[in-house]
Amino acid sequence: MHRKDKKMVIKYKFENLNNIINKCRSNPYYANNIKQKETNLVSMLFKGKKINNFPLTIVFKWHIKSKIADLDNCIPKSILDGMVKAGTIPNDNVKYIQKIVHEYVQDKEDYVELEFYSDNQKSELCMKNICNGCKYETRCK
Repeated sequence: MHRKDKKMVIKYKFENLNNIINKCRSNPYYANNIKQKETNLVSMLFKGKKINNFPLTIVFKWHIKSKIADLDNCIPKSILDGMVKAGTIPNDNVKYIQKIVHEYVQDKEDYVELEFYSDNQKSELCMKNICNGCKYETRCK
């Protein structure tokens, strides 16, 4: 039985897969540029936070304004890579993350909420150094 340990809200609209594919037709470097930008953003937001209990189930709740958006276009790659880069998790392979769940939430703005579940004791996600005052608001509970 999984139990929820922590959640994190990232108030940022991540690029969706269809937009990346379309923009790569005119700029072959676009995908790399956007991936690096988003990975660095997430790394900054997770810096100083560490999860110690594995394996994890991560639920991505994609809050989306559009009622015609495709959930399969929401990609967690930059988020997971940013968590690794920040040292929040050692790796994003199946040793540490055994399940990824995507959920759609109709909302007035685009952002993502992450919920972390573990079979082990409550994971320690230290909430020091939350990005206060930056344009990418984060909240953690």
